[in-house]
Amino acid sequence: MDNKSFKLLKHLTEAAHKISHGKKPSPEKIFELTKEEIYPREITELAESFGMMLVKVEAREFRLKQTIRELERLNRELQMAKAALDNENKSLKRNLKRKFSPREILCKNSKMQNIISMVERIADTPLNVLITGETGTGKELIAKVIHYNSSRANKGFVALNCAALPESLLESELFGIEKGVATGVEKRIGRIEQANGGTLFLDEIGDMPLSSQAKILRVLEERKVERIGGRKHIPVDIRIIAATNKDLKAEAKQGNFREDLYYRLNVVQIRIPPLRERKDDIPLLAAFFLDDYCGRFGRRRLRFSSDALKCLENYNWPGNVRELRNEIERCVALAGSDTIYRSDLSDEIKNFAKNKSNEMNSQGNSPAENQELWIESCRLEDLERKLIIKVLEETGGNKSEASRKLGISREGLRRKLKRHGL
Repeated sequence: MDNKSFKLLKHLTEAAHKISHGKKPSPEKIFELTKEEIYPREITELAESFGMMLVKVEAREFRLKQTIRELERLNRELQMAKAALDNENKSLKRNLKRKFSPREILCKNSKMQNIISMVERIADTPLNVLITGETGTGKELIAKVIHYNSSRANKGFVALNCAALPESLLESELFGIEKGVATGVEKRIGRIEQANGGTLFLDEIGDMPLSSQAKILRVLEERKVERIGGRKHIPVDIRIIAATNKDLKAEAKQGNFREDLYYRLNVVQIRIPPLRERKDDIPLLAAFFLDDYCGRFGRRRLRFSSDALKCLENYNWPGNVRELRNEIERCVALAGSDTIYRSDLSDEIKNFAKNKSNEMNSQGNSPAENQELWIESCRLEDLERKLIIKVLEETGGNKSEASRKLGISREGLRRKLKRHGL
């Protein structure tokens, strides 16, 4: 081997040595040497192959560095997103705690104030709670107030309506199910496991089948749950708040509800009074719903006429707070002016006083009592509206003639028409 070939092989050896020690040799120098075409063909091909290998190594290292930089960028973005999510999560939890604070419950009724006082005392205890009351009284609201003011507030509030599902589906929803129990069935976590560390709210528990009641009782006693088709017991830490519109004690005596489960759930019982027993709260609730739906529908702030508010207060509200909320939503959507009048209310509500008057009259009330009921059902605003409509009909819609008959100016009539939504 001549000196030139030895020189090239020596350079290749040094390059290989650098690679083995994690250093980066330069392929350019190898290609410069092979350009001279003074080396044997075998040596030249070896050198060029080695040079191409170095080029590929450089390219791979470049791509690796680019990948590392991209991964570092993505990691920074993930960390920022995680921090943002953590902050948002904390903010949402603070808002939920504020929203479901006992102080946010609108009431001045003494029964409701006693309930709020009890809720504040039992919220941060491990006691199971049974909430009773008619449909629409706000049982789930009270359950959420208890949860979000307890040490379990950072964990889940999981609700299940026991009356909304058939027995076969109810148990899989409650306890979960293992994969392969039946064809096409996938593994699913039940509501009890979802509520681990938090609160399980069982609404309409009086409608739960007896077989499911027995399994719920076992969960309460053993603090373990077994999925349908499963063979292992999963430890759970849950607090149960149950709600019903039934008399569970009477149901237990009739054999429709397990007595042992009733006593397990009825550690603390809260009875929410129907709206007809807390009519002094109706103006507060109606005003709150009015502002809420005005904001949702993009309407400027509305108000109730005294007659409309009196109708709301006198009505019996069989659907309770839920029915009141729906009525206010309807009024805000359909009201033709900035004031909600008696005429804007649902027929059932605005005619309630009139029907009550007729009913009492048929029972032989005194003339003074009947007159009082008649006055209550015929407020000035309604009478004025009816009179204007009657005069306009008589004059064929002629506003000048109507204003003359009414003894007011045309501009005065225009303002009254606007106020009454005519």
